[in-house]
Amino acid sequence: MRHLSTKWRALDSGLVLALVAVYLAGLGIDVMEVDAAQYASISMEMLQGGNWLQVQHRGADYLDKPPLLFWLSAVSFALFGLSNWAYKLPSVLAALLGVWSVYCFARLYYAAPTARWAAFILAASLGLMLICNDVRTDTLLLGFSACAVWQIAEYLESRRWRNLFLGFGAIGLAMLAKGPIGLVAPAFAVGGHLLLCGRWREVLRWEWLLGLIVVALLLAPMCWGLWQQFDLHPEKWVNGRQGVSGLRFFFWEQSFGRITGENVWKNDASAFFFLHVYLWAFLPWSLLLPWALVRAISATWTSWRFEKKASWPEYYSLAGFVLTFIALSLSRYKLPHYIFITLPWASVLVASALERGVGALPRWLFGIGAVAGLLLGWVIVLWAFPTASLFVWVPLGVGTLAWLWAFVRSARALSAEGLTRLGVAAACLLGFVLNVHFYPQLLPYQYSRRAVAAAREAGLSADALCFFQMNHHSLDFYNGRIVPRHDDPADVIKLAVQKGGPVGVFTTPTGKAALEQAGIPIEQAIELKHFHVAMLHARFLNPATRQGALQTLYFLKIHSPDAR
Repeated sequence: MRHLSTKWRALDSGLVLALVAVYLAGLGIDVMEVDAAQYASISMEMLQGGNWLQVQHRGADYLDKPPLLFWLSAVSFALFGLSNWAYKLPSVLAALLGVWSVYCFARLYYAAPTARWAAFILAASLGLMLICNDVRTDTLLLGFSACAVWQIAEYLESRRWRNLFLGFGAIGLAMLAKGPIGLVAPAFAVGGHLLLCGRWREVLRWEWLLGLIVVALLLAPMCWGLWQQFDLHPEKWVNGRQGVSGLRFFFWEQSFGRITGENVWKNDASAFFFLHVYLWAFLPWSLLLPWALVRAISATWTSWRFEKKASWPEYYSLAGFVLTFIALSLSRYKLPHYIFITLPWASVLVASALERGVGALPRWLFGIGAVAGLLLGWVIVLWAFPTASLFVWVPLGVGTLAWLWAFVRSARALSAEGLTRLGVAAACLLGFVLNVHFYPQLLPYQYSRRAVAAAREAGLSADALCFFQMNHHSLDFYNGRIVPRHDDPADVIKLAVQKGGPVGVFTTPTGKAALEQAGIPIEQAIELKHFHVAMLHARFLNPATRQGALQTLYFLKIHSPDAR
């Protein structure tokens, strides 16, 4: 038994190392348009401009996301320089905090193996891997909101003040990451648990007021900046409106306004939008989640109906998942990554259901999800971006065969422990394909790095470049400074005169024609093919039709007319 225990510990350690390797491989991948590239550009601009409380975007006032991501990434740039991994590092560390928080939270109410499964399930979910690569504010939100629930649960169990203050400190950071949802989601989890456990008086504990003071202190610098930047200047135009209050936007319009319709962002996605998102975001565990939810809800209903009290170990995960899922589904503007804040509680729900036994149904639900993830990896290397690299083929081929052998061999008696390990292994194989092969093949179709390289080869410095009738955030970031945009050919001429030599212009075919019509001499024209890599579709993924899905852009080296 001791030898067997040592063997399984070594296997778990190997899976942890494999997960770490997958996440590390994603750190160096280029930032993606639009959101991740925009946030990296804003962080760079904040560091270079030195204005930490009034966020600027391309020299204009910015009012959309709270500043925590920009603050942390700017500090990372100051320490490590401008790079992909320096931008992503704070968010990846926050995601790891989320995984650790899930483990520690689950350890309060479940056996050690169950807590380990919950952490593995979260770390090996496709959604977490993606937002540690395409980094947005949701990565920080997930990590700090999970930490908040863990610490407040610790406080309710132990009554230690330290846990109370840490919990509300994490809520403050979650709000600084993405607004009031950073408070609402933990409140759903904690409040739901207390009510379902019949501890409704604790919802009104006076100690919560102390926690809110902690939150207020953390939010104070941001609020002061918003007040100075917007509330004191009602004449400013913000998103096509005047008289916009930065404080009201943060505390109401940004989050609750998406439900009431006050927010300018609307796409009126279906209320069921996040259901199909979870099919891929929670791979390879997607099909296990409905089974786990049914078990948790059924047990809760049965205990209340017959025993008049709840008997489930905890209700944080059930309330945190269900109530947050419903609230986000009511929003009039939905994007897939919005729902990722619920991934920690989906992981705990699945792990807690597995603790109660693995029958034939969950085994095959898991098998379908895991095989779907493996097939996705094979579709990438065989069809979307075929490769002959042994560095890709050997790990994927050997790993897939070993996985199938282990699954078939143990399918009839697959334990929760074995299921979790097989799931992590399948996720690591898919993550390996994504971060080592797929994204390195995909990101070069984003023209920004090639465009900056073309400008440097043409002998142009970072301040001798401009956009004409277009702009892209990733080019700002890889240029190392904001590239100004001009819409009038005369402004391009002024820039060339000001620089006293050639300048570089990034533009579209229409923009190129406009410059030629204005009589601006073009010394060099380089055609650059571009694709919006965050908006994948079948026409691009199909190698036979890919070229037709690419947009044509240009890098132009020009002189002012009087330089001829």
